[in-house]
Amino acid sequence: MPDQIQICSNCVLDTKEVPDLTFDCNGVCQYCIDWHKREKTRLLEAQELPWILDDIRKQGRGKQYDCLLGLSGGVDSSLCLHYLVENEIRPLCWSMDNGYNSDVSDENIMKMVEKLKIPFIKKVIDLNEYSDLQAAFLKSGVKNIEIPTDHILMALQYETAIEHGINRIIGGGNHATEGIMPESYGYNAQDLRHILAIYKKFCKRKRPDLPLMSLFGYIKARFIKDIRVINLLDFYPNYNRNEAIEFLKDRYDYVSYGEKHCENTFTSWFQTWYLPNKWGLDKRKPHFSSLINSGQMTRKEAMQKLLERQEFPELNIEDRIMKFARHEHSYYKNSKRLRDFLSRIYVYLKR
Repeated sequence: MPDQIQICSNCVLDTKEVPDLTFDCNGVCQYCIDWHKREKTRLLEAQELPWILDDIRKQGRGKQYDCLLGLSGGVDSSLCLHYLVENEIRPLCWSMDNGYNSDVSDENIMKMVEKLKIPFIKKVIDLNEYSDLQAAFLKSGVKNIEIPTDHILMALQYETAIEHGINRIIGGGNHATEGIMPESYGYNAQDLRHILAIYKKFCKRKRPDLPLMSLFGYIKARFIKDIRVINLLDFYPNYNRNEAIEFLKDRYDYVSYGEKHCENTFTSWFQTWYLPNKWGLDKRKPHFSSLINSGQMTRKEAMQKLLERQEFPELNIEDRIMKFARHEHSYYKNSKRLRDFLSRIYVYLKR
């Protein structure tokens, strides 16, 4: 008989979608246990908020901007912008146009930057080159077909920071709503070797004409140019997604777009159609599990919502996508071992 599926007694992760899931004597998985350990550290670090804000201002002295903030039209980055302006910090805001931004997200961005009179630039990438890279990932059959988008976003943010002499990048990532994401749901978008391996195999060319960042480029930006990413919301102990949405609605006429990361049409399709149908994965499970641990959703509510059918935008490529063979990311060349090794060294040196 196949192994019985076990669900965490605290969150909604299960052994079907997360094969490495382990449990304590109470049936609580290691991701929940680790979440609470990191939460204790985060709450202590949150006391450093005044120092963090002073550091951002200090880095901007004598410059046009104090920091760089990417806007998606989503809740997290929008609230970051509000907090920055509230604390008299001068951000340069930007967004990327890859052809999939929803009208709602674009309108949310413009409402805020116009009301707050914040400098804003839109980076438009070569859509033909992007389409080729995206098609290569679809044909590759890997889980994380959002790697091209996420990698280009990362490369563009560092490129923009260097261009404008900015040393602090504000990120909307946060432990409260994103603190749980098992590796079984995808792969690291920073791995340029992996991207180029897939691109070369399916596009028969060495490199796309798009913003890309090597491991050396990242190390140079981080440790030589001293460009740091600050996840600002982690320094606000009581960050609550639903409360943030209501606040943004009242203050900026913000319009909610539904589930997390669905402000982009392709991202929405990836999460609501591709992962469930191609891989049998429901990315709501780690998202809801983060919310359960941060007290923003009950386990019962999460279980009920998981029974609801996910609506998805049809891209009219669904039948073709199902014909491509599935492959784990390890099937293609990558630099995971090197990255893991360097990560362990970095953690050791930080002690």
